[in-house]
Amino acid sequence: MVTWGISLLILLFLPRWLGQPELFGILKTADELTAVCFVALSFGLDIYIRKEIPVRPEHANEFFGAVMLFRLGLTLLLLGGLAGFVWLKGANPLEMRLTLLFGVAQSFSIIKESLAALLHARGTVDGLSINNIAGKILWGGGVLASVFVWERPFLEGIALALLLSKFLESLGCFWLARKHVGLRLVNLRFGALKMVLFSCLPLYLNQVFYTIYNKVDLPLLGFLVGNQEAGLYGEAAKWANIALLMTPFFGWVVVPLFSRARHQRSPEEFNQVLRRMLELVLTIAIPISLFIALGADFLISKTAGAPYAEAALAMRIRAPVYTFMYVSMVSSMALILEERAWTVVRISAAGLALNLLLNVVFLKTALEWLGPGGGGAGAALVQICTEGGVMLAMFASLGRRCFDKRSAGVLLRTGLVCFLVVGLHQCLLLAFPTLSVLYLLSVDVLAYFFLAVLLGAVHLREMYGFTRMAFKKERVA
Repeated sequence: MVTWGISLLILLFLPRWLGQPELFGILKTADELTAVCFVALSFGLDIYIRKEIPVRPEHANEFFGAVMLFRLGLTLLLLGGLAGFVWLKGANPLEMRLTLLFGVAQSFSIIKESLAALLHARGTVDGLSINNIAGKILWGGGVLASVFVWERPFLEGIALALLLSKFLESLGCFWLARKHVGLRLVNLRFGALKMVLFSCLPLYLNQVFYTIYNKVDLPLLGFLVGNQEAGLYGEAAKWANIALLMTPFFGWVVVPLFSRARHQRSPEEFNQVLRRMLELVLTIAIPISLFIALGADFLISKTAGAPYAEAALAMRIRAPVYTFMYVSMVSSMALILEERAWTVVRISAAGLALNLLLNVVFLKTALEWLGPGGGGAGAALVQICTEGGVMLAMFASLGRRCFDKRSAGVLLRTGLVCFLVVGLHQCLLLAFPTLSVLYLLSVDVLAYFFLAVLLGAVHLREMYGFTRMAFKKERVA
């Protein structure tokens, strides 16, 4: 909760603190570009660690040292490649410095996550929590100092704050892993590394493809259209980061729940749990998307300010993407637990190809048609097409068992509730043009939940019972 709160504060108000969308665009382009490139260092290793180390803790020493050495070599190659790419693009020295700083920070972040996975696997997370909080406080303090101490925002300071916090978090996690897991890096067994990487290959490819098609749009916008448009789109896209801050829930709760239902109970019960989980996710995600769309202008004005007002169109267009992404996450986890990871990889690869093609074709055209903010609107539309296509492909792979009559009824009723709330919103705007937007959105929220319960789009008692079952811990004999 502490780290989530600090992240939320910085994510919400950083665009306002920077002032100019162009500065925010430069920062976000470097950040997202390095995230796209350095996902290559992940190797899909964290899921493998959480799967194997609980039963074979000594196995960590068989491969982790070789993984670290391999990552170091790949980091140097990626930094050199990024520097060459940014130089060929004609970037200025500021953009070059930011790219290299964010690249090193991404490398430490990935190392830290793998070390944290070792601690999760051994169930020793108290020190990890303290380490995470300290790192997040250091990062938040560095960002605030970079924005407010100098006469103008010190963008390199923001990147340095991230780098320093991830470096110190990595050191802290390594010390904890040595203490609780007995981790040593001196055993360089490259045969074990090869075996581990081969085992992780489908998860690795899926993570690479998924990360690229979710993050490549902003760097492409910066390169093809300019940093001003990238900054406006970054403001719209930041709400995805905020709306998706609860995605760790899927790793903590959904995977164990699905695993128990599949391996300890009957196939039909697994299908029933899958349907109810998808229903629960839709019940939560659809109103989030709806209210982000309805409140786009208000949210941007209160957090980012007037210079970002043209980002509202992209934010409204992107709003349904949160629902698509949540549903795709649940569906992909079900497929992976059914040993169909390569199906997920093929769907993600197709999503990546579609995303790149549409971005290259439509970004400049959208800017010409819609004017300022139009490039971001085009990128948002491409993201909707990509995520919607991926979600439908996941559904097709799962088959009819992921939906029953009840699920279809809930979805139809939820759609009707959304239609009525949007209609009420527009009627109130026409009848009371001076009504405060905050009051208007409050009425929308109350109307949504009243209508959802009245029309049966939400079954509160059953949702409560299913949620208790999802979070219930199995007794160990």
